[in-house]
Amino acid sequence: MPDKHDSAPRSFDYQVVRSRRKSATIQINAGSVLVRVPQWVSEQWVDAFVQSRQHWVHKHLDRQQLRQQAHGIDIAQGAPIPFRGRDYALHWHRADVAGAPSAVRLEADSLVVTLSRRIRRPAAEAVNDLVQQWFLQQAEQHLGPRLLALGQQTGLVPAGVSIRGFRRRWGSCDSRAQIALNWRLIMATPEAADYVLIHELCHLRHFDHSPRFWRLVQQHCPDHRRLQDYFGQRGCWLQW
Repeated sequence: MPDKHDSAPRSFDYQVVRSRRKSATIQINAGSVLVRVPQWVSEQWVDAFVQSRQHWVHKHLDRQQLRQQAHGIDIAQGAPIPFRGRDYALHWHRADVAGAPSAVRLEADSLVVTLSRRIRRPAAEAVNDLVQQWFLQQAEQHLGPRLLALGQQTGLVPAGVSIRGFRRRWGSCDSRAQIALNWRLIMATPEAADYVLIHELCHLRHFDHSPRFWRLVQQHCPDHRRLQDYFGQRGCWLQW
C-alpha cells in the first residue's frame, strides 16, 4: 500500500510506493504526486530525489490545474457540460408531478435534468449520478456501433466491445481481441473519439506501441498526434 510521506514540510504532498523496480520515477495524476522507488532506497534518498525534481513537479501540477480550470466538470446550474464535442448548459429542476421519474434530455443548448420528488439526497449529487448514467447510455448507443463500423472499414474487427468506466485510460484491447471503451469518450468530438477507437483497433494487429503500431494508426488516422493532444488537455475528464 502507498505510504504518505510527511517528514518535511513542502508545498505538495506525495505518496511513496516501493517495489522491485530498478529506478525511481514520479507520476502526477489528478493533482496527486506518486513516487515509485526501489525497495532498498532510504527515506533520505527519496526526499532528496523529490527535492531534485520539485521544479518539474510544480510545473506539471500547475499545468494540470490550468487544464482542470479549462475543461473540468462542474455540477452547477448553468455550468457547461461537454457532449460529443459541444458544451451544453446544465439545468435541473424538481418534477412537476408526484411520482414522475428522474430524466435527462438535451433541449436546444441545454442539458436538462428532471429530479424525481422521491430523491432526498442533495440535488447536485443526484444530478451528477443521473448525468453520468445518461452519458453511459449514450456511449453504449453511439460508441459500440461506431467501433464495429470502423472495424469493417479498416479490416480490424474485434471479437467484442464493452463500455466501461476507466479512471486512467480511454480504452483497452486484450489478448482475446475484446475492446473496452471509456464512456467518457462520449464527451469528446466524434473525430477525437474515432482516434481512440482506431487506436484500440490497431492493437488487434500490434499488441504494443511499436513503430509498426504507430504506422498503422497513421494509416487510418493521419491526424492522430493532434487528437492525442486533445485528450491530453482533457485528462481531468477521467477523474469525473
